[in-house]
Amino acid sequence: MKTLQSANGLPDHGHGGLGRVAHGALTSLSGIEDGPKLFLGYNTLPNPPFPLVGYLQNDLGPEAAALDPASLLRAAAGSMRAHPVPPKEAFAEGHRRVAAVMRVDAMVFVVSARAFAPQQSPSARALWANLVEGYYRDGDAEACVDARETALALGVDRQNGRVLLVAERGPSGGYAAPVRVEGKPRGELFDLLGEVLDAQYVWTKAAFAL
Repeated sequence: MKTLQSANGLPDHGHGGLGRVAHGALTSLSGIEDGPKLFLGYNTLPNPPFPLVGYLQNDLGPEAAALDPASLLRAAAGSMRAHPVPPKEAFAEGHRRVAAVMRVDAMVFVVSARAFAPQQSPSARALWANLVEGYYRDGDAEACVDARETALALGVDRQNGRVLLVAERGPSGGYAAPVRVEGKPRGELFDLLGEVLDAQYVWTKAAFAL
C-alpha cells in the first residue's frame, strides 16, 4: 500500500507546492522501466486546509506499461469519471477527517523519455531545427544518437499551473537531480493530465461531501 509522502522543504523550482510535489514524485523513484507513474498532489494551492504539502502514488494497474502516455491518461480520466461515488457510510469517520484536510490540488505524471538539447552536437542542432521548422517526425528524438535517457515529471494544478522537470539518467543507471525546463509547458499530455486531475477532484468532493 502506497503511503502519503511529505513534500514540505523540497525544492519548488519556482512553482511553490506544485514544484515540490513534482520534485518529490520524480526523486522518489529508483527507475520507471516498468511503466509511467501517476501521483496525486495535496494542499499545493494557497489557503490549504492543513499545512502539509504531500503526494501519493496512484496505482495505474498492470496495463499501464503497454499504453502510450496519451492513451493512458485518457483511460485514467474516463475511468475516474465512470467510477461510482460510494455512499457516505462507506468511509469511517477517521477516513473522512483525513480527506477533509488533504485537498487534491495537483497531479504529476512521471514517464521515461529521450531528450536532446541543440547545444549538444551538430545532429542535435539539426533535429532542433527540424522541430522549429515543422519537419519533426515522431520517433526522431528516439533515433538521435545524442539524445539522453531521462525521466520527466509533468505537473498540473487546479489553477492551471504547469511545471516540467527533467532528470537525466547516468551511466550507472541512477538519475541526476531534477531541473526545470524553462518556458510555459504545453501540449496534449498536460491537457489530458488536467482532465485526470479534474475528474479526481470532482469524485473526491462528491465521495466525501467536501
